[in-house]
Amino acid sequence: MNITKIIDFLSSKNIEYYYNIYKETQWYNEEQMRNYQLTKFKKLIEHCYTNVPFYRNYMKDNKIFPNDIVSMEQATLFPVVTKELIKDRYKDFTPLNLKLIKGVKSDTTGGTTGNILVKRNDAITRSSIWATFKRFYDWMDIAERDKKLFLMGGHVIRKNRLDMLKNKITNILTNSISFSPYDTSEENYRNIINVLEKNDVALLRGYSQFLFSFCQRLENEGLKFNIKAVTTTAEPIMPVHRELFKKILNAETYDQYGCGEIGGIAYECEQHSGLHVSEERVYLEVNESNQLIITDLDNFSMPFIRYFNADEAIVSHKKCRCGRESQVLEKILGRTCDYVKGINGEVLHWAYFWHLVFDSSISKNNNLRKVQVIQTQKDKLKIRLVSNPLTNAEEEIWIKNIQSRMGKINIEFSYEDDIENSASGKYRPVICNI
Repeated sequence: MNITKIIDFLSSKNIEYYYNIYKETQWYNEEQMRNYQLTKFKKLIEHCYTNVPFYRNYMKDNKIFPNDIVSMEQATLFPVVTKELIKDRYKDFTPLNLKLIKGVKSDTTGGTTGNILVKRNDAITRSSIWATFKRFYDWMDIAERDKKLFLMGGHVIRKNRLDMLKNKITNILTNSISFSPYDTSEENYRNIINVLEKNDVALLRGYSQFLFSFCQRLENEGLKFNIKAVTTTAEPIMPVHRELFKKILNAETYDQYGCGEIGGIAYECEQHSGLHVSEERVYLEVNESNQLIITDLDNFSMPFIRYFNADEAIVSHKKCRCGRESQVLEKILGRTCDYVKGINGEVLHWAYFWHLVFDSSISKNNNLRKVQVIQTQKDKLKIRLVSNPLTNAEEEIWIKNIQSRMGKINIEFSYEDDIENSASGKYRPVICNI
């Protein structure tokens, strides 16, 4: 049974199609890959010239025509765009033929890199992203029917029963079990151990720091398991993490990198010497400050051409020993995020607050533009908001949910005109000062 084909049928994606292509393209030499990228890029530019006002106007003003594009290096003919620019000129980044593009979905993004943007992607984009992720499973030697345990963030407040049903069906099809890292209770911890003891888990995926803390507890209790692979997300993976995962879980660790606007960008192969850029779907540049500038070659519903996402990376000048010639990121810099610590001993990842603000519809109802949570004392949180004032009931949603996790801490709301970036230029959604 081909699980991917079933998921494609249910979700109107075409992951299997792109996966079969990417199994071959991963072995392309540099010239072959540039030609593959150029074919996609030219189609994207033709689409933008015809349908996307921002790019159409820019190209006309600068006398750039689609037929002029003959190499990927000509991407530099186009301006670097930022989240702020897209937000300010959102309508100009909306294709005139949007209704004709298949499977367009909207979502919010912000994460560790800045303020809130409503982004779009389409069925082709999602298919391409998940095809690279399925190929990543190959690199980790994980099969479709292997048991998978996910310890990652999700919705804090469920929208409706349909969401829960979709998650349940997906977990059944992918042979996956999920637990929330927001729940650091003893019961949740024991339930995770129970799954590890009663199932032949092949893959464990989660936030680096949560997995590290989890394995420290296992070590303290003298527990060890045999898992084929660990893959981390959202946070940097440190050598000390890899060492402990190998010791406690007997597992190799595989890192990955992406951002909310673009999706999956780079993945670590079995040689563990860096992360391979998925050049089949992104064209990646690095400026003089090692900051990434990314072109999404698939997304016609919201083109990101030379998008500056404020992350930093070191690009390797060596080819990987695996034989793949794709661009390799030696190290990802700047992906930092703090946790806040409850008076009851629990810790909360920044993504908990991110999901809370959207799941409760506070963002939608109050024109929320930025949010930052600062822990100034063990029993005190300050929530900074660039938004319309929340009602008492909306503030109570925050208080009730946070106190249910962290204990009866004091929560202060502060409404501000703007929230500054850190010295590194990164916007930090959560800051712990204790």
